[in-house]
Amino acid sequence: MCGIAAIFHARHDAPAVPEDPLRRMNRALAHRGPDGSGVWREGGIGLAHTRLAIVDVRGGAQPMHDVHGRHVIVFNGEIYNYTELRRELTARGERFRTRSDTEVILALYRREGPACVHRLRGMFAFAIYDRIDRTLFAARDRLGIKPLFYHWDAVRRTLVLASEMKGLFASGLVEPAWDLDALAGYFHHQFNVTPHTPFRGVRELPPGHHLTLAPEGDLRLAQYWDLRFPNEDERPDEADEVAWLERLGGAFEDAVCSHTIGEAPIAAYLSGGIDSAAVTWKLRDCLTRAGHAPPRTYSIVFDDPNLDERPRIQAIAAHLGVDNRVLELHADPDGGYVPILERTLYHLEQPQRLAVDLPHFLLSDLTAQDGRKVVFTGDGSDEIFAGYDCFRQDTMRLMGNEQPNMQAREALYLNHFTQYFPPEHMRLLLRLHRPANQRRVERRYGCYPAWYDFWQILRDEAPPLLRPDLRDAGGVAQLERLAETLKPRLAGLHPLDRSLYLEAKTRLPGWILWKSDRLSMAHGVEARVPFLDHPLVELAAAMPPVFKLNGLDEKYLLKRLATPHLPALETQYKKQAFYTPIHAWFFATEHQRERLAPYLERPTVEAAGLFDPAQVERLDRALRTSPPPDTPDAYHRRMRQEWLLMLVLSTQILHRQFIAKEAPCFRDID
Repeated sequence: MCGIAAIFHARHDAPAVPEDPLRRMNRALAHRGPDGSGVWREGGIGLAHTRLAIVDVRGGAQPMHDVHGRHVIVFNGEIYNYTELRRELTARGERFRTRSDTEVILALYRREGPACVHRLRGMFAFAIYDRIDRTLFAARDRLGIKPLFYHWDAVRRTLVLASEMKGLFASGLVEPAWDLDALAGYFHHQFNVTPHTPFRGVRELPPGHHLTLAPEGDLRLAQYWDLRFPNEDERPDEADEVAWLERLGGAFEDAVCSHTIGEAPIAAYLSGGIDSAAVTWKLRDCLTRAGHAPPRTYSIVFDDPNLDERPRIQAIAAHLGVDNRVLELHADPDGGYVPILERTLYHLEQPQRLAVDLPHFLLSDLTAQDGRKVVFTGDGSDEIFAGYDCFRQDTMRLMGNEQPNMQAREALYLNHFTQYFPPEHMRLLLRLHRPANQRRVERRYGCYPAWYDFWQILRDEAPPLLRPDLRDAGGVAQLERLAETLKPRLAGLHPLDRSLYLEAKTRLPGWILWKSDRLSMAHGVEARVPFLDHPLVELAAAMPPVFKLNGLDEKYLLKRLATPHLPALETQYKKQAFYTPIHAWFFATEHQRERLAPYLERPTVEAAGLFDPAQVERLDRALRTSPPPDTPDAYHRRMRQEWLLMLVLSTQILHRQFIAKEAPCFRDID
């Protein structure tokens, strides 16, 4: 796991790439690879790499040449089937100088060219330069676990690549400026819409894609993989639950055990939920069968008893016999949470509606300080097995559609479903679920996305906060353009599978995996996500929807698989959202207000030019002076206020860091 960067002047008369910008890019990405760095240049091409040494610690330094000296690679990730590929390639006559998976990619590319990506099982982003053809090839893994950003200057014919956007900015070749359409989108749907980013002229290579650039040629992107769900008419009338449980068990074990490669000790993040508990259970079994010690686990706990999962975590850790270490978070630690938020956002490089990233950022720091470079997480399970409230909420919509009239629907929503959501939210859903509105949404997106209702929560309250340029930007246009390209893939699918496909194309890479990579690699920790092993993802897609969401019981078959091996809990491993006390951490005291003043005071807001200062002051005052919520509806209103002000605050911080160029990545640019 590493940081990669490249500068390629794709002209026959290209100037030589200087060493300084490559060194600056490496310094900006040093947190991703604290174990070493390297630079290689030849004419108009330059490759840079920072290394987190896990596989072939002694021999895997990069940039790396193949044995023939023709191809040079920089690689970030892990190839979990590299030993099988190496044996095959050796039998076909290939020679290797290292024991690394990096060299296996080089040998495979030499033999199979761009088609090599179909053979790779793992998480990866890499760039390979052909010194004879003077062609650059870059690829990203199927689900988007590993990031790769680029800037293409078509006039100067210069391509700049990096694992993080700060690497692009550190080159001095990319000027940071907001993409207002993308920025407005965060106030609607919260995530980045691939290939766009919050910054103008900076693109993300989409998951499952590769790019090619030759001298005097155009930048060519191509998709090599897509997730396929079967049409409803392709499914048998009856599904064999026992057979599917057996298939899931085999695929899950294969995913977890295959991910245990490397020479570094392995840890796991453990919460009180089924995802991390299942991964820890299976990881312990894989490691002990191989003669290794059980994994050390790391958990987040709170001093607020309403948020603390300590009893559940302790029960799971004791049952599985794993050493568990906890990070306890307090309401107002020394120095407060603003400095931590600043550091977190520097690594995330995008606005945030919630504060859930701070605990994960701090937990990765604890993991690194404890000498662990590799950590397994439960990320991806909710996205492939329909674990979020939005999927349950969409089932409610479909149940409501079966009612004879709106009166019956209202009775169902307000009498039965309020056990899941507060009445105010159910009233919003009643408005959104009117038949005419459902038809409009389906025409726009090709289906009724499960997350659509969630996107509407701030639709009335966000616009007054935004200055006209930002308010009038196409905040949903990028999402709708992406949805338009996906419509053909949605035809004939079960409603749940349609939403899961959109999830895999939008929120999963644009937020879940974005922050999973960034928050771990900020401290040189590699997060492995076995639920997103692509054979397991493909199996989950083929699985009958009833085994993912059974009525309103989420992740049904996964729980059937894992719970016999876990302790019995009162909650039966029902999905519990991970919330952090935003109000208590940022807005509860006058002292906290002073810490936020550099970002929320009127002159600063006016200088950034993104938000209406009077509206920001109004929201800030309302959040600080309103009484503690004492009803579900009052809590829901407080939550919306917190989300809005966190979006404003995080954007203001990012503006100072990247637009005003106060971030560390700009410090040594002339």
